[in-house]
Amino acid sequence: MSAMAALAAIRKKDVSARELTLYFLEQAETANATTGALREILFGQALDTAAAIDAELARGNEIGPLCGLPVVVKENCDLAGCICSAGLSFRSNHRPDADAPVVNRLRQAGAVIIGTSVSDPGAFSTRTLEVTHPVNPDLTVGGSSGGSGAALRAGMCLGAIGTDTGGSIRIPAACCGVVGLKPTFGAFPMDGIFPLVPSLDHAGPMARSVAEAEILWAGLSGQSVVRPRKPQMIGYDPSWLKEADQDVQDAFSLFFSACVDLGVPTKPVTLPDLDDVSDTHGTLFLDEALTWHMHHFADQRTEYPTIAQTWFDLAEQADPKTVSKAKDHRKRLAAILGAILSEVDFIATPTLLQAAIPRIAETIEIAGQTLETTMAMVRTTSLFNHTGHPAIALPIGDMKDGAQASLQLVAARSQETALLRLANSIQSHFVELARTVPIPKP
Repeated sequence: MSAMAALAAIRKKDVSARELTLYFLEQAETANATTGALREILFGQALDTAAAIDAELARGNEIGPLCGLPVVVKENCDLAGCICSAGLSFRSNHRPDADAPVVNRLRQAGAVIIGTSVSDPGAFSTRTLEVTHPVNPDLTVGGSSGGSGAALRAGMCLGAIGTDTGGSIRIPAACCGVVGLKPTFGAFPMDGIFPLVPSLDHAGPMARSVAEAEILWAGLSGQSVVRPRKPQMIGYDPSWLKEADQDVQDAFSLFFSACVDLGVPTKPVTLPDLDDVSDTHGTLFLDEALTWHMHHFADQRTEYPTIAQTWFDLAEQADPKTVSKAKDHRKRLAAILGAILSEVDFIATPTLLQAAIPRIAETIEIAGQTLETTMAMVRTTSLFNHTGHPAIALPIGDMKDGAQASLQLVAARSQETALLRLANSIQSHFVELARTVPIPKP
């Protein structure tokens, strides 16, 4: 069942919101036993919300664009009356009195929240080890929004909310073969969401397809997704592609072919050097994470995950001049991206440089370098947190043993609707191509 079909069925009264909600609650309960993607399944609250929607529809009243859509929300977002710990032990009893604004937007749009999804503790890492991949348990689900990605892949819901500081919406989308949109910085308020690095934190929608992500975006933003003018050009950096493994490069060959079929030209551009981006990201991430978390929770330092404590120690040793230079360089990175996006309409990169990443890998080999896993996984995503540009991850190519390459598309600030339309065109092209390719007879 697609989100589009579910919404149409509810509005036509072919199925009630309560029936749909109960179906997905039961799906979630079954799948959660093996994936552990949801922290809490909200049976009572979800069914009450769905019943209220049915009552309003029976009275002939209009419901928002997400009318009865079953969704999950990452556990670092405040959800009234629920435990919203952000995966941290010292917040295990945090039950907010009010919803975060992004959650309130979901409710106002008519969504039914059926559960809270597991976050990597504090959202510091990119693997969410607590969650098991629904297709291949040897692979990571990514992070820190790994619970949201896995819940979508396992069929527990028709939409999800994640947060993204260096790639934490797009990375689990890539690992789980779903779609994740990091919108423009500031597109959604971050109030009521436990911060990681406030200058980099974003909230955004995740879905099983781009078409479903469009529905979530429209519901959350209030912006209708309309077809814009045909994009003139997509830029890509060959040096970024050279770092990718063969499966990712093969998938990009399919992407370039799709662009030819769609009549969308591509053009080489020069993006910032990946080592340079990683150095800047690491410096600013560590500095701001230390500053914020130790200002608010210094007495809980030993309760943070090991990776966070290690990074806090490193941040304390950093030279203030290095941090100052990194802040200046971030401004230059934004200017470089702005200049590129004045020449091309979109930028295409791999979301991850490897398609298959083991669940427990401590390091990853990329282009002859052995990198710590988290820094390796944010290598091509973190730049756009610093520049604030919207970026979407969507699967391309064939799935092999649960792993699939992922395409990242980037647009100018506040151009989410155009970005979603392009991504939908590309994904629809691959779907249509699969339908028209003859199936070999045995």
